[in-house]
Amino acid sequence: MNDDRKIKLGHGYWLFNDPYCYWICKEYQYKQGKHIGETYLKRITGYYPTIQMTFEGLSDHHMREIESKSINALIKEIKSLKSLIKDLTENIK
Repeated sequence: MNDDRKIKLGHGYWLFNDPYCYWICKEYQYKQGKHIGETYLKRITGYYPTIQMTFEGLSDHHMREIESKSINALIKEIKSLKSLIKDLTENIK
């Protein structure tokens, strides 16, 4: 991947683009096998035509992962997600 199409957002997230779309990947570490401790990127959003839609896709990804058992825990997760997205978008300005 050409480096000018790869922007580090922070918190292990990367924004990618090509002439047609944007997507976000997250860094993960191998936990087993011969590459233990090394990092790899995993795409966590779909391919979207705008940056705004890409971050909405990131929000959807996180909302699907929330397993909160109470409203208070859900509110806390949503506030954390809003803070994360704000932080990530500030890094691309």
